[in-house]
Amino acid sequence: MPAVDVWLLGGPADGRITPVEVNEDGSLPQAIILPQTGAYLGTRDQPSPPAHHRYLRCDGDDDPPTFQYDGPLPHN
Repeated sequence: MPAVDVWLLGGPADGRITPVEVNEDGSLPQAIILPQTGAYLGTRDQPSPPAHHRYLRCDGDDDPPTFQYDGPLPHN
């Protein structure tokens, strides 16, 4: 699928432009989920699972389209 550059506001990706794949009909999704991962030095044997963050599409015809941070998703 082709991708469109979008603007992310708030949350861990604040102020970033990132590509988002469009749906089969060429439209952007209403929400995107971004995983946040990292490597940390510490006493654990296993890395922490990735944290997932949701961004919701803002109304309007912004160029590039804008997604606003909606918060972290609960861990499974």
